[in-house]
Amino acid sequence: MELRRVGVPVVAAALVLAGCTDDADRPDEPRHVTVSWAEHPLPAPAGSPGRSVVRDAVQCGDGWWVVGAVFLDHPSETRDTRPAAWFSSDRETWRSVEVGTTTYWGRRAILNSVACSRDRVAVVGARSGGAHGNPRVTTFREDGGGGLVDVPALFIQYGGVTATNVGPIAGGPTGWLITGNRTSGPGVWFTDDPREFTRVEEEPGLTDDGDLESLAQGAGWTGDEWVLVGAGARTGRHLDQDPLAWTSPDGLTWTPEEMPAADGVQDVHRVVALDDGRALAVGRSEDGFAAWVRDDDGWGQAVSFGAIADSWRGAPYVASLTSTPLGVLATLSTGDHYELWQTGDGRTWRQVDVPLEPQTAGDHALMAVAGEDLLLVGDAGDGGHVWSGAVNPVE
Repeated sequence: MELRRVGVPVVAAALVLAGCTDDADRPDEPRHVTVSWAEHPLPAPAGSPGRSVVRDAVQCGDGWWVVGAVFLDHPSETRDTRPAAWFSSDRETWRSVEVGTTTYWGRRAILNSVACSRDRVAVVGARSGGAHGNPRVTTFREDGGGGLVDVPALFIQYGGVTATNVGPIAGGPTGWLITGNRTSGPGVWFTDDPREFTRVEEEPGLTDDGDLESLAQGAGWTGDEWVLVGAGARTGRHLDQDPLAWTSPDGLTWTPEEMPAADGVQDVHRVVALDDGRALAVGRSEDGFAAWVRDDDGWGQAVSFGAIADSWRGAPYVASLTSTPLGVLATLSTGDHYELWQTGDGRTWRQVDVPLEPQTAGDHALMAVAGEDLLLVGDAGDGGHVWSGAVNPVE
């Protein structure tokens, strides 16, 4: 595979969308979209008190799920966090969801990613620890009674001598797919039943070829297949990463897919399906961000938008990419703080004003949520926030 060819109770905010590409000045493109954001409190989960944090959310089944953790007010030598989740049928009134745990690391997990398939959620959590301080991954499933429960797994399922990292979970009509990496190259975990995942490791379509070192970042269902995205570099060219993609009809067998590359660092972080059947991927490109659109002819050239901060508090990356009634929304860490951006076609991007722009930090987050209505979750280190949004007529 040739890399160059492969690919505060209530807050109201007016979202003034400032164009950032040449297409933004087209007269048929509205320059102003307004959304009214209203914050809704999350109740404190039952149990040991602490600061509630949020990490991700999804619409699924009869309502909306938010996941995160509680950072304990009185930590012990062996435990300073516990998993937490909330549910709402209307995005306004939230209840704490019981999270049952039977495993050592499940009791300590921070729930980082949640996805929906066939009206059920599956969750990925982790907590650093053990002899080397590596993240210890635990998955969670619905327990049939409105709560979550952890899923026991062997250490080598997500760790072991070939482990690199475990990333976000995505949902599709056939099940759930977790993105990650192993020493052989990208690896994934797939299931149609969250009681057990199948680890896909050293699969020929994903395995590095000895000269290529690749890293998968995220995945999504794009209508008739899974698309996995990331980046890679040839030996001796580690400062010149190129975008990469892989596709799979079943989450188990994978095929590399061409993506156009440019000079400098490019790294694809998230992918989502557009309403017209195309796919949209977003990631980093040199000192800013970029979007790639795939149609019947393959992936098009990247369109740049946004900017990475001159000085970083943390790594710049795409935190979320999701379809909403406002179009596709992407939340970005500039390295200094989080921002929200909007597009209707993947080419014209506009920044969106939001009620919170957390600084980039390990316990901070901003995530737009996929669904039939607008939902935004954020955390600036002062506890989890949830806002519902109502789209107003275009001005």
